[in-house]
Amino acid sequence: PQDWCISHKIDRKKMDCIVNKTPIDAKTNRIIGGNAPSRYLPHIQRVGEFDISRMDQILKSHMVNPEFLRTDNFEAFFKAREAILLDLIGKAMGKPIALVSAEEESEEDYPMEEEEVTTRV
Repeated sequence: PQDWCISHKIDRKKMDCIVNKTPIDAKTNRIIGGNAPSRYLPHIQRVGEFDISRMDQILKSHMVNPEFLRTDNFEAFFKAREAILLDLIGKAMGKPIALVSAEEESEEDYPMEEEEVTTRV
């Protein structure tokens, strides 16, 4: 959650990165609120009436390591999920993906040519 990330001084690039995003329904989003994963996961389980093994299954289907969420270990969660997502993308493309971390990336890494700027909507 954004509030949790801000209060734990998570870099904004990582907080807003696709690695830290996953589709969830509105009800689950309300349960999460600004809480730490270690607090909202048990609540989601109670509301959904499922056990820890089902919760793990759901998290893994989102390419998330449940242990990293349960221990509020954002850095480990981020690195592991980033690697999984890049591997999936690479397999879909049929070639390996070069890893550039959010800290290393800058807008200078993706210069736009002048004509691209004028044609974007």
